[in-house]
Amino acid sequence: MSASQQEPKKIESVLKVESTAGHPGTTGETASPKIDEANATDRAGPDGQMAAQHAMSMAAQHGMSAALDQMYPQMYASMYHPMYPMYPPGPWFMSPMAMMQPAPYYYGPNGKGSSKGWKTWGGCRGGSQGGGKGGAGRGQRGPPGGGNSSGNGQHYQQEMLPQSTLQMDPQWKQNWEEKLKCHARRDTDDHTTDLQALLGELQGHVWEASIHKDGCIVVQLAMTHCRAKDWPLLLKELHGKVWEAVEHPQANFVLQTIIEAANRSSCRFIIEECLDKAVELAKHRYGCRILCRISEHCLGEDNAMLLIQRVLEDPKVVASLCCHNFGHHVVQQIIEKGGSEHRKIIVDVLSTDLIKMAQSRHASYIIEAAFDFCEEEDKKKLKNILLQEGCIIELCKNLFGGFVVKKLAGREEEEDEDEQDEDGDDGGEQAFKKDTQNEIQKLLREHETELRDDKNGKKVWEDVFPAEDGEDRPEQKDEDEGSP
Repeated sequence: MSASQQEPKKIESVLKVESTAGHPGTTGETASPKIDEANATDRAGPDGQMAAQHAMSMAAQHGMSAALDQMYPQMYASMYHPMYPMYPPGPWFMSPMAMMQPAPYYYGPNGKGSSKGWKTWGGCRGGSQGGGKGGAGRGQRGPPGGGNSSGNGQHYQQEMLPQSTLQMDPQWKQNWEEKLKCHARRDTDDHTTDLQALLGELQGHVWEASIHKDGCIVVQLAMTHCRAKDWPLLLKELHGKVWEAVEHPQANFVLQTIIEAANRSSCRFIIEECLDKAVELAKHRYGCRILCRISEHCLGEDNAMLLIQRVLEDPKVVASLCCHNFGHHVVQQIIEKGGSEHRKIIVDVLSTDLIKMAQSRHASYIIEAAFDFCEEEDKKKLKNILLQEGCIIELCKNLFGGFVVKKLAGREEEEDEDEQDEDGDDGGEQAFKKDTQNEIQKLLREHETELRDDKNGKKVWEDVFPAEDGEDRPEQKDEDEGSP
């Protein structure tokens, strides 16, 4: 038989393989053994695919590839899918996805979670600084701090720690918590004995424990119970590792505990190692916590004041921090705990674009804090800008600007005299507050219809004038439920 007569029979053999491919239990009588074997192993994974690919290359050597290309162009065209540009066109019965070797590991992208363990500003204070206001809510997390929560943010895998004699696990942590917390007094012999035993275990392993999820809690426990003479033993391993601890989801809490519990000279090394990264520290999801603690406890130190000055030295940087997810916590804490020169710098930055700042989710908190803690001169400067024509009504119609308006307007039924007696405010501050409330409330009444027609404006109106809403809904509801 001539070569020209053999070629159609070879093509027919391949066609019969096509008709039976993918149907277990059926075979093509005239299919070649190699192609039958490849078809049988096609569903057996990468090895079967390689066998099939080899079989097709054998068939191509006998002159069938050109004929298949002419008879089935659409099958070959499917192999040029843009999703698989790295694969050359293969046989029509092979899936390009099946040719891809599975990766042994997959590391997902950095995600965003939520950090709900942070303290509220100034202790457990709710209301204006809590998680949202009046149902609308700005989603304020509160200042960085609180429990050992890794925060909303970057996925951080637990580090593989080197083998050591320190066995860290939840039971080990619980045992030390029970031992130290069961002592009614810290000056007893039993308490001293247990504390020295813990310090002995931690010696040489403080950094190793600080980056461990259970170990960092035990380190903080030792720090809160230790005496002044024990601090050098605990801190010597942390020198030179401050920035690494700042970025670590567990070790950053150890730094916060040092700032809160140790004397100022003991925590000085933390400030010194952060001086060159002041702004970066303020914008870091964990670093802002460290800077807030420094603002609370260390502003008497020269290095701490220098650190704050570096944060505030560039007005553009301050403006960006006011609107930053983490940086605004630092600016707000500086307003509350810093000096008058720090507050003046922040007020000057706010006043350059106050209306826009008031409409920011984060900067609106800082404006409210400014009216609580700044000097009267700075408050008047901000107030005069806000009382420009149309600004207050514009802010009422904004979700976040409405909080600023409510802060200034207060509530009509508030008794300022009682607040003066409770808070100990002087007469000048109370007079300024009362005048501001009257001016804002008067302005709101003049635009009552406009405010009630707006979703956010209506919310501001109802919060400032709850009695004038004309509905005693809770009492009415009780009466209805009590009637037969």
